[in-house]
Amino acid sequence: MRHTPPLYLGLLMLSACGGVSDDPINPEIGLSRFANCEEMGKHVTESFLFSMTLGVSSRGFEDSVAEAEAGADDGGSSSSPSNYSTTNVQEVGVDEADMVKTDGDYVYVLEGGTLSVVRSWPVESAELLGQVDLGAVGTSGSVSEKMFLSGDRILVYTNEWSEREDSWISQTGAIVVDISDRKNPKVVQHKLLDGNFVSARMIGSDVYTVLNNTITLPHSAYEDLYDIDWSEYDEIVDLDWDASPAERYIARERIKDLYRPFIHDAVQSIGAKAMLPSITHEDGSTERLLNCTDVLHSKDVSEPSLTTVAHIDLDMDSIEVSANSTGVMAGSTTVYASPSNLYVAQSSYGWWDGISEIDRETRIHRLALQGDESRYEASGVVDGYLHNQFSMSEYKDMLRVATTYDDWWWGTETQNEKSGNNVFILDAKQAQMGVIGAVTGLAPGEQIYATRFQGNRAFMVTFVQVDPLFTLDLRNPTAPTAVGELKIPGYSSYLHPIGEDHILGVGMGGDWEGWLSGIAISLFDISDFADPKQQDVLTLECDESWSEALWDHHAILVYGDTVAIPAYGYTWGGGSSDEEAEDEGWYSSDYTSGLLVASIDTKSGLKERGFVDHSSLVEEIYGEDATDFLPQMRRSLVIEDYLFSISELGVMVSKMASPEEPLASIPLL
Repeated sequence: MRHTPPLYLGLLMLSACGGVSDDPINPEIGLSRFANCEEMGKHVTESFLFSMTLGVSSRGFEDSVAEAEAGADDGGSSSSPSNYSTTNVQEVGVDEADMVKTDGDYVYVLEGGTLSVVRSWPVESAELLGQVDLGAVGTSGSVSEKMFLSGDRILVYTNEWSEREDSWISQTGAIVVDISDRKNPKVVQHKLLDGNFVSARMIGSDVYTVLNNTITLPHSAYEDLYDIDWSEYDEIVDLDWDASPAERYIARERIKDLYRPFIHDAVQSIGAKAMLPSITHEDGSTERLLNCTDVLHSKDVSEPSLTTVAHIDLDMDSIEVSANSTGVMAGSTTVYASPSNLYVAQSSYGWWDGISEIDRETRIHRLALQGDESRYEASGVVDGYLHNQFSMSEYKDMLRVATTYDDWWWGTETQNEKSGNNVFILDAKQAQMGVIGAVTGLAPGEQIYATRFQGNRAFMVTFVQVDPLFTLDLRNPTAPTAVGELKIPGYSSYLHPIGEDHILGVGMGGDWEGWLSGIAISLFDISDFADPKQQDVLTLECDESWSEALWDHHAILVYGDTVAIPAYGYTWGGGSSDEEAEDEGWYSSDYTSGLLVASIDTKSGLKERGFVDHSSLVEEIYGEDATDFLPQMRRSLVIEDYLFSISELGVMVSKMASPEEPLASIPLL
């Protein structure tokens, strides 16, 4: 019998193992270690005071307290398929967690807390082989739609919590399923990592999971705060609406002095060590994953939060906890990974005092990924804020970063000399990742909706009323330039290169007045890089439409000459009860949910190949009377020349050339 290696997990948490580069890091943005737990405790105390007194002159103490408390192979075919699609990811060789995975022979679907194994090859034998209910393995919360596949093992994430030290602790479950017997998948490990899931990447069999731990105080600590002198508090916060920043700053410092004894005592009562994240094993025992001296922090005090990176090797034979664990005192917002580095971006909102003029900037910390070692090596800073992971890209020892800088993000309508959208190029070889080149000030007053880097080129979509697509030449990193601009109605929220001369956009169509009409797939001709053109556009024929692909690029399939996205929409006034609806003063509608499949021809453009819905699965599962329900389409993939569409009810298989003619229907309920 084949031995199934258990989970190997080590918390890397911005590990500084091996030391940091000799190049000096700007102390304003770089990270340093706490000397001891006492120093960490002082920092945490100030972090709570910082967090609980933001905007203290405009909200009451009760609001601050309320926010602080929330918180064996079955046989198969003799030969495997030679071509199949995988999860749509940003970087080749860097996998991303998603609800559907395939190895060609099988399709694995994570839906509604159940992991299903579907035989996918040969197509004639497509069937549901096995299932495991992950919600029944003792989770305290919910099963996510995020998993990784590595050989005969699947790693699934869950969202959980537990009570500890008189506080509720958010945790991320790591469930390992042995699928060596596809007919009988079995849960072999279930570990709990302190912290909320932020993002994850898999390189080879090494999984890097970024978590965020919001440090909480015992409930009793907040109760003790009610003993403050409320008359003094009311006097302090009784400021005129036009009070100066200096007056607000003084008021905030006085409130901190009022709170400090209580917060200090609370932090001391639980101790800094108790705030460090732990791993909870199957038998209920817990184990600290780092020491106070392993925690890094910046010069600025920010919200009481700890970012960690957990390492899981799905190929190791035994579980171990890394002895070189480190964390960083800060919240993380955006994560990007290349095959060799992980970048964590943190916006200035996390360390803004709520009173003074905010420096709208993002700090980026680089971690070198080397198997079970994750080493903090560098930091950098850029103006503005990132849109998503595609706002960062590593290329030839450089980090390219796209940002939006605009005052209206903070409730004002003023513009300044920095307003607009930018691409910065940072030297990623140095510990101080300095900016060596930049394009700034594009489309002031708008914000980035999509970015894609391709070698020494970049594409950026901004939007407020119409959609400018910018093309940027990055061949000279010290003098990058915006060379082309195309204005069209609507916007693209995702960009996908199609060879060297075309790029595909998925987003929303619209008109020149800024009204959005529904989902749209666009093909752009960039053969003349200085003069990009919208070669073709394909929309869903209904009055109102949207797609999961607008906010999750994993829902998008681009494979060869095929693009497919889940699509949902309404046609108003549809159905058989129009007259009754008009008499009663309400409107009926037809709802549609399916997979929009199109062919991509760089000469002739886009052509709809079909719209796949799973209505037949409804009848198959619920009976012929269940006609008012359409399952939500979620994903699609390709194996050889067959299209697999996946909805919340099951999997359907068809030929790529005729997607609306199912060859197999596989319910998963």
